[in-house]
Amino acid sequence: MRPVLSLTVILALAFGAMAQAQVYKWTDANGQVHYDSKPPPEGQATQTLDIQSQPTPAGGADNTQSMQRATRQLRELRATSRGVPVDELDRPPSRKRRGEPREPPHIGYEDRARIDNLNSEIRRLSSSTIGSSSNRAREIRAAKDELRQIYRRYGIKP
Repeated sequence: MRPVLSLTVILALAFGAMAQAQVYKWTDANGQVHYDSKPPPEGQATQTLDIQSQPTPAGGADNTQSMQRATRQLRELRATSRGVPVDELDRPPSRKRRGEPREPPHIGYEDRARIDNLNSEIRRLSSSTIGSSSNRAREIRAAKDELRQIYRRYGIKP
């Protein structure tokens, strides 16, 4: 019975020592702080930090639980800031609410060229000083009316 007890104590002490990692902290001549598992070069003022570590599978870092907790907290924060329940975040927004058509309309080449020409004509007339202002305003209105007609043909609100 006694050998089993002493073996248990020895194993507990060995595993306890493995669960604690020693980290060295020092500042170099340039004032930069360094952290390392190896002791610093001779002559450096050193601080030893004992950091509790957890055993990880196959030597990899196992931070799955903390990552899941952070993800959950982030989702809750997003839901709170948007004023919706957390379950609502997974739903895609309704297209009716956004007011977007399912597919963008295909505008033909001639109409696209005409839209570009009308827009440049409106810009030219708006910055022009040639002719009377009433004539320029009438031409701008006519160009905008033609643009609205083209947009209506494709179901686009101008």
